[in-house]
Amino acid sequence: MKRIAFILNPISGTRRKQVIVDYINKVLGYHTGWEAEFYRTRCVGDALCAARKYAEKGFDVVVAIGGDGTVNEVAEGLIRSSVKLAVVPVGSGNGLARHLNIPLSYQKAVDTIFTGRSQLIDAGAINGKVFFCTAGVGFDAVIGDKFNKSGSRGLMTYVEFCAKEYVKYHPEHYEISLDGATFRKKAFLITFANSSQWGNNAFIAPDANISDGMVDVVIWKEAPKLTMPFLTAELFLKTLKHSEFVEIYRCKELSIKRERDNLVQFDGESIMMGRELEMSVLEKAVEIIVPQEWHPIHHIWNLFPQALRDVFPQQLKDIMPKLKDMVK
Repeated sequence: MKRIAFILNPISGTRRKQVIVDYINKVLGYHTGWEAEFYRTRCVGDALCAARKYAEKGFDVVVAIGGDGTVNEVAEGLIRSSVKLAVVPVGSGNGLARHLNIPLSYQKAVDTIFTGRSQLIDAGAINGKVFFCTAGVGFDAVIGDKFNKSGSRGLMTYVEFCAKEYVKYHPEHYEISLDGATFRKKAFLITFANSSQWGNNAFIAPDANISDGMVDVVIWKEAPKLTMPFLTAELFLKTLKHSEFVEIYRCKELSIKRERDNLVQFDGESIMMGRELEMSVLEKAVEIIVPQEWHPIHHIWNLFPQALRDVFPQQLKDIMPKLKDMVK
């Protein structure tokens, strides 16, 4: 009997969570041999503690149902364990899910848990605090703090905060040490990108690879106010890397000194940290379930209803991999 735990954040995103729970129970009825538990988080840090407990109990899969903040906590609780992570993205940005092509439809995301493949992904850490998508200092850390303290969620709320804060934000000076070199920059923001985007398809580092043992460091330099609409458009067009106001480095570790204690953003959640920051990469930190690569045989197989697939003779299920190998 395999064991699977669903850790659900009741307040993430805007979708009614009971609908998702009902669908999960329906799908579990089609998949025999699974024992499921559900856990609803109550406060910040609760998902992390719950994930660690499920890992200690030897569960096979732990599913994060929520946004990038919830995914961050659950994934951190599974680091270096044999437990697989799965994600049902119902947050505001869903950066990790979008990067890994995990469906934003909760039905398809739940189905992926049982039909997907495993992929080892890296994590980043700043002064011991872990991130899986992006971390950052400067403007995006300020916005993350404002957004998380607001009473409403969603993309429009995020855009509203960006517009209000942009006109009064002042870039800061940073001393950056990486690859044996030290230099100073006045930056609007610095993002450490383990994956390609902040969320909502805003690609801060379109070439970032979540499994290459490296982090893309994006330095968004001070730019004239009038350029902001164009730079914002380049985020969504995946062309920001070509801007004269952006520099991108790739490294395994670096150090930053800034002028004062200030906010640092971790997967959308901002916390206060000191002047000196040390970033490093945790290679192959977590095994996550992602969709199968598209294949005609697999696609045809998935067209059958789950209830029908479950009654197919085991011999037919066993030859599916062979059929896929033949059609290459």
